Amino acid sequence: MSSVPITAAETPAAARPAAPGPLRGFRARQLAVIFGFAAFVPLVGYLFAAALGESVRFPFIVYEFAACLVIGSSAQLSALAAQNLWRHRMGAPWRVALAVLIAAAGATALLQLVDFAVARPLGIDQLMAQEGKAFASTAQRIVYQMSGALKWSLVLVVLCELLEANHRAQDELHAMRMAALAAERNLVEGKLRAMQARVDPDLLFDALLEIDQCYAHDDAAGRGRLDALIRFLRAALPSDSGGGSSVGREQELVEAYVALVPGHRDLTVDFAVEPAARQVPMPAMLLLPLVRWVLADGSARHARVEVSKPAGVLAVVVESDADVVGASAEIAIRALRERLGQLFPAGADLEVHAADGVRRAALTIPASAQAA
Repeated sequence: MSSVPITAAETPAAARPAAPGPLRGFRARQLAVIFGFAAFVPLVGYLFAAALGESVRFPFIVYEFAACLVIGSSAQLSALAAQNLWRHRMGAPWRVALAVLIAAAGATALLQLVDFAVARPLGIDQLMAQEGKAFASTAQRIVYQMSGALKWSLVLVVLCELLEANHRAQDELHAMRMAALAAERNLVEGKLRAMQARVDPDLLFDALLEIDQCYAHDDAAGRGRLDALIRFLRAALPSDSGGGSSVGREQELVEAYVALVPGHRDLTVDFAVEPAARQVPMPAMLLLPLVRWVLADGSARHARVEVSKPAGVLAVVVESDADVVGASAEIAIRALRERLGQLFPAGADLEVHAADGVRRAALTIPASAQAA
């Protein structure tokens, strides 16, 4: 087997992960903070003035809402951009301080547009002059606006930092839980593959004994039984790729098992597997234990295996006309339930029924979580 080394020229620079955008992660919670702040501050001011018996004019409330909307937007966007661009380059105190200064400066600049677009049409300056609260100069008004923007930006940037830190912690916790679940599934799958590699010694011994007896009477019959054993071993042993099994591979294992076991020579097994379900991943050694249970130690003469793939699940139904209850098969069903609980914590359903000359097993597992 030959291999071709990959040179540096063959490795595209685009394979490197792209740097996050400054506003990556802007979601509904940022909008909720912005509009909540813009509504909360004017409302509290109005209630406070009403409690003191002071009159509050509607234009002031509109202007206060617009100003708070500008300050809240500037603070949230600055905090989010600082986290995306500088979270790995500087500590939290310096990042927060820089975001507060940028937010205050941006909000102060935008407030000049608010004065032009909102304050002037509403006559805010005239109303303030009537109440004796007019600014002495434009510079005084800008300094006042900057001090307010700086105060609220500090509160909002710190709030955004706390919310984002909590969100990142939840994401990391979720990722750790998913990794632990995947590791547990890999462990269970490894145990199943190891169990699959340990072919039943009694079955192997009986097959070898039958091959020897067949060769003693008829070479062709002996070769046929040997081919059946080889087919079963190829289906039972794990593949070289080490990946999980599939519905088609588990079907091959069942077919090879039925052809190998002497007590099932007269057994007819019908498979009804949807084409879309054959390639669906399926953990190893789930289908064969069901088949062995419904066959009930050789009493069955006809069996049927149905595999379908409804929305989101893989449905397996195995039934036969057996009427003998096998203790070993019952133990296998209990062991299978335990493995299903380990493989599919989110939910897998196994129902078995044995009555009136019919043995039936119905298995339903999530189709989107087969391969570990």
